[in-house]
Amino acid sequence: MGERGLSRRRFLRDAAVVAAAVSQRKAFAAPSANDEDIAQHRIFFEQPAATWPDALPIGNGRLGAMVFGMTQRERLQLNEETVWMGERRDRNNPKASRTPDVRKLLFAGKVHEAEALALETMMGIPDRLPCYQTLGDLWLEFDGVPKEVSAYRLELDLDNAIAKTRFNVGDVHWTRELFSSAPDNVIVVRLECSQPMKLNVTMDRPAHFETKAEGNKLVMTGQALPVKPTTDPATQERQAGVKFRGEVRAIANNAAINVKNNSLRIEGVRIVTLYVAAATDFRERDAAGMTVACERVLKGAMSRSYEDLRARHIADYRKYARRAEIQLLPGPDPLHDMSTDKRIQRVKDGGEDVGLLPTYFQYGRYMLISSSRPGTLAANLQGIWNESLDPPWGSKFTVNINAEMNYWIAEVGNLAELHPQLFDLLDSTRAQGAETAKKYYNARGFVVHHNTDIWGDSIPVDHVQAGVWAMGAAWISLHLWTHFEYGGDGEFLRSRAYPRLKEIAEFMLDYLAEAPDGTLVSGPSQSPENKYKLPDGSTASLCMAPAMDTEIIRAVFDRVVRGSKLLEVDKDLRKQVQAAAKRLPLLKISKDGALQEWNEDYAQTELGHRHISHLFALYPDDQITLRGTPALAIAARKVLERRLAAGGGSTGWSRAWIINCWARLEDGEAAYQSVLELIRHSTRTNMFDVCGLKANSPFQIDGNLGGPEGFAEMLLQSHGGVVRLLPALPRAWKTGSFRGLRARGGLEVDCSWKEGKVVSAKLRASLNGAVRVVAPAGQKAVAAKKGNEIVPSREVDASAIEFIAAAGGRYEIKFAS
Repeated sequence: MGERGLSRRRFLRDAAVVAAAVSQRKAFAAPSANDEDIAQHRIFFEQPAATWPDALPIGNGRLGAMVFGMTQRERLQLNEETVWMGERRDRNNPKASRTPDVRKLLFAGKVHEAEALALETMMGIPDRLPCYQTLGDLWLEFDGVPKEVSAYRLELDLDNAIAKTRFNVGDVHWTRELFSSAPDNVIVVRLECSQPMKLNVTMDRPAHFETKAEGNKLVMTGQALPVKPTTDPATQERQAGVKFRGEVRAIANNAAINVKNNSLRIEGVRIVTLYVAAATDFRERDAAGMTVACERVLKGAMSRSYEDLRARHIADYRKYARRAEIQLLPGPDPLHDMSTDKRIQRVKDGGEDVGLLPTYFQYGRYMLISSSRPGTLAANLQGIWNESLDPPWGSKFTVNINAEMNYWIAEVGNLAELHPQLFDLLDSTRAQGAETAKKYYNARGFVVHHNTDIWGDSIPVDHVQAGVWAMGAAWISLHLWTHFEYGGDGEFLRSRAYPRLKEIAEFMLDYLAEAPDGTLVSGPSQSPENKYKLPDGSTASLCMAPAMDTEIIRAVFDRVVRGSKLLEVDKDLRKQVQAAAKRLPLLKISKDGALQEWNEDYAQTELGHRHISHLFALYPDDQITLRGTPALAIAARKVLERRLAAGGGSTGWSRAWIINCWARLEDGEAAYQSVLELIRHSTRTNMFDVCGLKANSPFQIDGNLGGPEGFAEMLLQSHGGVVRLLPALPRAWKTGSFRGLRARGGLEVDCSWKEGKVVSAKLRASLNGAVRVVAPAGQKAVAAKKGNEIVPSREVDASAIEFIAAAGGRYEIKFAS
């Protein structure tokens, strides 16, 4: 039985099993971690952050802050996830009905004419989407604190999601604690000093705001408006945007709080607690609604003791954070007491630091927990952290890799409840995406091009080279299937995953065009953001049927067929999809032996291009596998080798994707080398990922989330219906363990190894079904135990066994060399 066939049998044997999946499912927390092990995961420095990208992030999914740790004048840069420019409006190009003419020009080989027509008729009006903006800054100015202090430490504890600054001024000790509480929807700032302190509290932002102080509170109101209004209709954004209210209240142990010049003046007290709330008219009806919302939040938070707020925050955070962990050293980390910036610099200088990587893994999970919670928006290009009114790439939702990568870690990293925020983003685009599908392509369903925003925009934007690409919604829709594969929730499949995939499939059926050779091809499209050379030496981006398009369409069609069979629905649609799938172009190998990026064997213009879009079939999908399609796997390897030889992997997200691809090729050494490159060239000393090789390259969160997923993929894989243990283990990780990672089919997996050999593997099942376990190279899985009993199993090949798991069962796999 093929890998895909086994996968279907394992998860989806019949509709009755799927329908019963919800009732069968049981929640299993991974065994509690040793507190000392978890406590090692701290990021800390011996000096304050000099610039915004070096500060430490806190967040509850909706409210975020960047903590600088300044001693005299602390800056807390604040974000609220819905502070966006713009408005919901029709951005469709009024000439969009001419898209078929662009396609005809491409079929005729008139590529430059096609691109010129696409620029005129396909780009959105205006052709740039609104930006996500900062809420503003909270400033804490302390009297009597000199520039020079002693015993300084700024840290972020990844076990309790609390940022802390502490230092001494002579024999006076200062401590600050900050956290963003999800259960109480508030940022809490605790200031403590061993002698009475004096401070001023102010709030501001770069533009479009007003701050007022009254009683024990500061209130900042304003609107997210364009920074530089233009008169060019192609780029003009109307003077519209989300209105906001940020409010800070202080409790100072009955000390007097005075108002002066729209700031709060607090004197003569050793402990001050500040509470920060925010609201916008994106969720509230008007200014009165924002006032009521802030009042409700602050009243609730201030009715609790600081200790209670802190405990509630930690308990809420740990229910996610403590589920999973990796360890890559045989014992305690010998560099535990070295500051994080120094450790990262050692790696940048050419060294290695295996003990730092588990913290990097936890930091990625921390960032997703802190920027994407149930009921919040999806994490954008910067999660929720942004100091600017006009951030790089608008800090939008870029859906030709970045938004999807943000959620690669969600399932395997045991954060499945955080994945639906991406599905909500997809849902938010349906209405406008349906209009765009009809106006541009005369198609059913809905479409999103390479970017979207809080307003659900779906049109091509920015420029032809990036914007004309109709696969954004399709790619995200595959995440719904992944969520189903891991959790087996039949109701989720029925009510949410399958309906979205069906709509995307309907769009694809109408979008595809018949090529002269009889195949069905996508277009006008492109291989995201890349260009190719034409025979005359000129370059172009638009084409028909780039490999990535075909791979995504084939994946969508596959899931729709499987889903419709499970649910016993849409037989006619299934037949249409199956027939169309057979007519899609096959993946091709170029004359130089690499996987072909375009349907024609064009020459590359940028050999080290950051996108490796045609490797979608290798990862995150599994159309290319080592055993199922060996020739294509070799061709995929050549793509990686040639990209890297020419300087590819130059952004954090690109390098993270490469790690995952090497892991799928089961090349642990190549994957580990890219892990080192990720740290050396795309990671700041506070572990922030950067989008480029320059020191001042902007922060993007995608690499911070895609990199840890790569670590997990090196240690555990579950595509194709099998659970593979340590498939890409490098020599540098010869001894270690992981716990709480998830595998498809409702499994949680713990594993420990020594000298590259598994010594213990335990599985917890939440679904009934067949489980196939493949041992690492040089080992053989020989038995499965449930308690003290051997479970009936069969030997599949030289390294694997298969057994039937029962929901609620806990199993231990036995191995032989």
